[in-house]
Amino acid sequence: MVLITAAAFAASTFDYLIAGGGTAGLTLAARLSENPNVNVGVIEAGTDRSGDSKVLTPGLATAMWGDGDYDWGFETVGQINGRVVAHPRGKVLGGSSAINLNLWTHASQRDIDDWGALGNKGWTWADLLPYYKKSENFLTPGVTAQQEDITFVQPSCHGERGPVQNKFPPFYSDFYDDWSPTFRNLNLGVQGDPKCGLGLGGATTLVTFDQNNARSYAGNTYFTLSANRPNLKILTNALVSKINFQPFKTVDANLIAYGLNFIAEGKPYTVNATREVILAAGTFQSPQLLELSGIGASAILQQHGIPVLYDNPAVGENLQDHLLVPLGFEAAPGESTQEDFRNLTLVQQALELYATQHTGPFASSTPTAYLSYTQLLSLLAPNQKPAFPRRPTPYLATARDQPYTKQLQLTLDKLSRRDETAAQMLFIPGGTTPADVSNTSIFLQTDAPGHYFTLFGVLEHPFSRGSVHISSASPTEKPIIDPKYLSNPLDLIVIATIALAMQTVAQTAPLSRHLARGGTVLQPGFPTERLTVRNVADFVRRSFSSEYHPLGTCAMGGKGAAGAGGGAGGVVNERLKVWGTRNVRVVDASVAPLMVRGNLASLVYAIAERAADFIVADQPATA
Repeated sequence: MVLITAAAFAASTFDYLIAGGGTAGLTLAARLSENPNVNVGVIEAGTDRSGDSKVLTPGLATAMWGDGDYDWGFETVGQINGRVVAHPRGKVLGGSSAINLNLWTHASQRDIDDWGALGNKGWTWADLLPYYKKSENFLTPGVTAQQEDITFVQPSCHGERGPVQNKFPPFYSDFYDDWSPTFRNLNLGVQGDPKCGLGLGGATTLVTFDQNNARSYAGNTYFTLSANRPNLKILTNALVSKINFQPFKTVDANLIAYGLNFIAEGKPYTVNATREVILAAGTFQSPQLLELSGIGASAILQQHGIPVLYDNPAVGENLQDHLLVPLGFEAAPGESTQEDFRNLTLVQQALELYATQHTGPFASSTPTAYLSYTQLLSLLAPNQKPAFPRRPTPYLATARDQPYTKQLQLTLDKLSRRDETAAQMLFIPGGTTPADVSNTSIFLQTDAPGHYFTLFGVLEHPFSRGSVHISSASPTEKPIIDPKYLSNPLDLIVIATIALAMQTVAQTAPLSRHLARGGTVLQPGFPTERLTVRNVADFVRRSFSSEYHPLGTCAMGGKGAAGAGGGAGGVVNERLKVWGTRNVRVVDASVAPLMVRGNLASLVYAIAERAADFIVADQPATA
């Protein structure tokens, strides 16, 4: 078995050391260890839970959120109205792929092309598509799925030989059944396969379920693929605390990493690497590790007494996230919702159905809809459309936004296109508590009597930019996470438009038939009156949360204050090497310079697959 004790791990010397055994880290480990002549080591703070029923049962995902055995329990600093937003991140082998909601969605072609437009050579949809496909194994739709509208599927866009299995879910609620027909009635039926990076509209959505409808994730795919290789060692329950650098530099003044410090069972250790150190610790912790190691903004490092080895103010900046707003409705009499599970007998029956037949509510999911800004506006009466500035350029050039002017212009261009996504909509068949977004165990349920249904509207391409920085020189202290939600006024206009459009969706048949009085009765805790252009902005400010998709804090970009192509300065180059170092890379969602549509798991797998090829190509000829 590749798992190892801390002392034995520290006594080893590896060619490649990977900090983080999550989605990206396990993908890298599996690919790099395919060469039996290289030794690969992975350090993961969590443990192996690949046999844990909470991880494997799709419907139990949210039961892990807020539980320290599975979740890091990050949260933001106070945002507008003092809202503190929790951010579940997986603290297990497999990372957030072990605790997410299993949605297998994909960026648009233009999303990835825009990375190249920022000056990152070789980053286009055409470049990344082979790696999307390499990571996945699309399973043939079953009989139940074939009863849904899945005629949009284009097999050529789907991989069939990769580790991560994905399929259409086996169980559909009445709400799910009527999702696609509702959007067709709004002339917003799915057009094209979203997996191909082009499709818009409401559609049945792929999920990372295996053949038995259990979670398929990095911990039971890539890890299993490589588990018996003698050249791969994985240390769990250990926290990486610092990158170690040689006291000398290369002739071109780059730092040379020789290993990592880590803490296990309260004891400090050091482990050496002869070729590369790779950070795969995620959007919050990869920049934290760089700063703890002396790479970052000099003012921040000096504030915490950390020697400045390489001054790069871009580290920890450029944080982007998918802002979310919920809208809860009272369900029609007789509808089955998750409030049924207040009855423990029904919970047990559903768990038994899943255990014996691999179906039922615990094997369900949510569909999605990708909608352009033009499509959102088509759902609103002329007097109910939030006013968008005729000249939005000043909102792209504030003092804070100046480093991101090129990014924001690309985002604005995308908003104006009829074929690009501005919003994602999805739902849960149950109520929420929008007043408490700091506690994920409360947010996605309600204690209000009755049965409910919640639509979620997601801002797919935010204009606001935040940051993640160390709070102290201690690796055990969580970083300061400040997304600065709604700090750019354009975000408020777009998310307000999304919220108003959700009302139209809820009041459109056949979905409206499942909601009280045709979708006009909101759940307690939401406004008692209809949302209008006059009150929607205040509603958003009081109700927003996150879809938990942070990225961008170790972004690809040019070296220095102004990156190539007019973009912001980067933390890594186009081959994901950290500027100022010879042999440190970052491989996770933090390297994405610009937000993409949809959920991020498929993107992270694809980035990691491509990074593995970069690393292999850069290996010495004797390897």
